[in-house]
Amino acid sequence: MRAGRDAAAACGVPVRAGEIVEPLGAGWLLRDKRGFTPCPWAFPLARFAAARAGDRALDLGCGTGVLLLALYQTCPDLGPGVGLELDARSADQAGRNARLAGHPLQIARGDVRDVPVAPQAFDLVVSNPPFYPPGWGRQSAEARTAGATHALAGDVADFARAAARALKPHGHAIFVYDAGHLGALLLALAGAGLTVRTLRFLDDDRGRPSRVLARAARGGAGLTVEREPWPSS
Repeated sequence: MRAGRDAAAACGVPVRAGEIVEPLGAGWLLRDKRGFTPCPWAFPLARFAAARAGDRALDLGCGTGVLLLALYQTCPDLGPGVGLELDARSADQAGRNARLAGHPLQIARGDVRDVPVAPQAFDLVVSNPPFYPPGWGRQSAEARTAGATHALAGDVADFARAAARALKPHGHAIFVYDAGHLGALLLALAGAGLTVRTLRFLDDDRGRPSRVLARAARGGAGLTVEREPWPSS
């Protein structure tokens, strides 16, 4: 899209061969033209997170940074955020997306199984972790796509433990996960010492719950189950 490339050029953000700049809400997202489609539930997650001005946010496995970009569009007064991403190309694209959007984001390369961030430093931790075990179903031959869908570098329990470590005592973790694998998510969060406070199911274009948003925190009790119909943008 020409307008996206013009916006990138105006910000001094390079667009490399094989990349596109496409609309994302009121802004832009730079990504691989033939790459994995970014999370389509980014804005439902951002609204569900109910972030407050000054909150520090961490995205575990941030990819190109789509969840953080949606959070900042939903709550522009967020404090400095961090995206953690293992894949070098995705991390580079996330850094350029942060520059393109003008948000105070730091993108760090690292593995969720060894989180290179200060403990108990974040008010909000978000994540869209891969939910298929290695070798399950149709695993893409393209390494970056396979890593986004299959747990090749840490499973949901690893992501939950990383979230628990990074959260401030009264912080919240927000996960978006496959609704059909909800049991694994609940067990992972419980195993990390996080109590699920709210679940919201997200319908797909067939009107069926496809993804689930989970809000979890330390301690507390009670669970609210919600559902959001398609479309949710």
